[in-house]
Amino acid sequence: MTSEDLKNEVLAKIKQYEDKGFPEASRIHDLIMKANPALCPRLWYGIPGYAKTKDSAVLCFFRKDTLISFGLTESVKLENENPMTPSAWYITRLTKDAEQKISQIVKQATI
Repeated sequence: MTSEDLKNEVLAKIKQYEDKGFPEASRIHDLIMKANPALCPRLWYGIPGYAKTKDSAVLCFFRKDTLISFGLTESVKLENENPMTPSAWYITRLTKDAEQKISQIVKQATI
C-alpha cells in the first residue's frame, strides 16, 4: 500500500467515527498533522495512528470509546528520567487547552 492509501484508510475510519457521534475525530487528526505535517497516518490496530514513515512504528494514536483517548506508543523516544511518564490521556472535552496540549505532545514526541 502507498502512503496515500494508508491515509485514505485513516480518513475513512475518521468518517466512521464522525457518523457514530465522534465529531472531534477530524479535529484531532488535523491537530496531529498540523503539529508534524511529515507524519504518515495509518490504521494501527484498527484506530488512527501516526508514524514517521508508512513502514515505521506508530508514535501516537487516538480513539473513542466512552471517552476520547489520545496516546503515545512505546516507540516514542522519551528524554525523561522520571520513573513514571504519562503516555495516554482521556479527553473529556476538546477545548482550546486540550488542543494545545495535543499539539505540544505530538511536536515533542515525533521530532
